[in-house]
Amino acid sequence: MFNTTTDMFRKLLLSGSVLLCGALPAQAQTLESAVGNALISHPSAEAALATLNATKETEREAYSRYFPQISANASFGRMYGDNATSRGLSVTRGNGYSYLGEGSLSVSQLIFDGMETPNRVDAAAARAQSAGADILDVRESLAYRAVQSYVDVMRTQRGLSMITDHSALVDDYLGRIAEMVDDGVSDETELQQARDISVILKGIKAEYEGQAQAAMARLSEVTGAQPPEIMNEPPSQVSAIAQNMGVAIAKAKAEHPAVISAKLQAEASSYEVDAEKGTLYPDVNGELSYLKSDKDDVIGGEVVDARAVVRMSWNFSTGGEQFARIRRSKYSHKEAQARMQEIQRQIEQNVKLAYNEYSTSARQLELLGQRQELNEKLFATYQSQFEGARVNLLQLMQAHNQLFNTNLESVNGHYRYLAAQYGVLASMGQLQNTMNVQSPAKVSSLTHEQK
Repeated sequence: MFNTTTDMFRKLLLSGSVLLCGALPAQAQTLESAVGNALISHPSAEAALATLNATKETEREAYSRYFPQISANASFGRMYGDNATSRGLSVTRGNGYSYLGEGSLSVSQLIFDGMETPNRVDAAAARAQSAGADILDVRESLAYRAVQSYVDVMRTQRGLSMITDHSALVDDYLGRIAEMVDDGVSDETELQQARDISVILKGIKAEYEGQAQAAMARLSEVTGAQPPEIMNEPPSQVSAIAQNMGVAIAKAKAEHPAVISAKLQAEASSYEVDAEKGTLYPDVNGELSYLKSDKDDVIGGEVVDARAVVRMSWNFSTGGEQFARIRRSKYSHKEAQARMQEIQRQIEQNVKLAYNEYSTSARQLELLGQRQELNEKLFATYQSQFEGARVNLLQLMQAHNQLFNTNLESVNGHYRYLAAQYGVLASMGQLQNTMNVQSPAKVSSLTHEQK
């Protein structure tokens, strides 16, 4: 029985794709589908997309200043007039009453505004691109959260399955030792030690049950659905990880969505500095206008006024308002540049930490494999010695329990190493690309065009 149990644990650990319930049904969930659900349904992704669409409308608003502005006015009613015309035509009172009908139409076209409009347009375009990069960053974070939760659910479920199987073996040991105590073959001390092993195992099981519930709650929150009973083993990503950490850092600092967003924000603030400088120059507009007014002759009669003019306006604040706005925009630009550098440092740190976790978990998993092999040999030796009456049943139980603990640690080490692989990709901003989920840029563009 003991050899069979040992073989069962060994097969369970060596097979990276073996799950809890044997063969997987067709409806088993994959990690990619869990990540896809998170990217599609999570409110933070929807909020980021709404922000992108709003910035695109701001860009269109700024670009509209290139086009003519049309103004139309009309008024109808009755008026009272006392002016030079009424006094000249009236021999009694010098004023008069009349019905009034008046309408005007004007078209104004921007000619020059000190390059303020082109810079406003460029700033709005940069902010729209930054919002697009923010969507990628938000989705990258959601993808990693989904991966972490998914892997943690699998770890705790697999651990609970092992604990349940081992609990049955511990109960069998406990019952046999209790019988030996009743028969006078063993003393009460051995039974108490066996019970201690059982109680510790129950505590481990309770801890894993709590961890499993928490992991499922996190996965449910990020994906918007309850985790299925059957989940596929996530694939290894070792081949996708750059072996040179320096190369990974350089790639992350250049291509991470958060860095790209910060660079575009700094670029937008630079354009806004130039736009504020443009307010120091006069505005020149071409204007076409037509006015027609109809009232009694005693008030003024019919009036037609058609014009084609070039109008210049120059507003200059003597209190220094414009210069203050320029200085403020410069400070905002410096802040954006500092934010970009801060994010680059944070990204570099995240990559270093992720690589450290990856290498540490790999070394620990290797050591756990060695411990597992040693404990398997130790347990086999104890089995032989038990059959030769050289060790008692409690010692065999302790050896078996030690093997179980090593097996359980190996499972934890396996999933820690797996999560660390995805952590490296997430720190570089390459998790979505590696997992080949739907491109956020395409989703954003389609959504914006449909609205």
